[in-house]
Amino acid sequence: MKGLTKNLVLVLAIALVLAACKQPTQQITDAQAVIDEITKAGADKYAVDEFKKLSDDMKAAQDEIAVQDKKFFKKFGTAKEMLAKVKTDAEALKAALPGKIEAAKTAAIAVQNEAKTAIDEAKALLEKAPKGKGTKKDIEALQADLAGAETAFAEIQTALDAQDYLGAADKAKSIKEKAVAVADQVKAAIEKTKK
Repeated sequence: MKGLTKNLVLVLAIALVLAACKQPTQQITDAQAVIDEITKAGADKYAVDEFKKLSDDMKAAQDEIAVQDKKFFKKFGTAKEMLAKVKTDAEALKAALPGKIEAAKTAAIAVQNEAKTAIDEAKALLEKAPKGKGTKKDIEALQADLAGAETAFAEIQTALDAQDYLGAADKAKSIKEKAVAVADQVKAAIEKTKK
């Protein structure tokens, strides 16, 4: 009877150890589901640093699981803690993401307005550009640059409508730079003629 009890206790102990050695597949699935959800929502674009950290943390947890898988006595406690933190951080980023997207939208609209102002200023200066011998080709080139900036300006709104706020901001910055360059060249020509 004692031998049977000993064997039963030993079998239960082994079963308990083996049960504790199970991979945390549900935690992996849960953490990955939240990461996939925030990826679709744009976290990889609008929260680049936080998203990279989450991805790195998830990879570290998976690496820890791979290390434990190679051992005879597996201990997934550390991996479970890492996965729980990844899921918590991903959920926190999910909550903060709409604010980050709205901030990117606001910034894109602000740069769009700056680009429009720069185009208008360049147009006004171009009207005042010195006209004379040898300047016709220069003025035509500047007008062509400005016309290109005005044509590209419509792309900003298209990007905003498509909720590509980072793309819209990049386009607006580029257009603003082009318009400022035209304005600077006209200003330099005006200063030159004053002298």
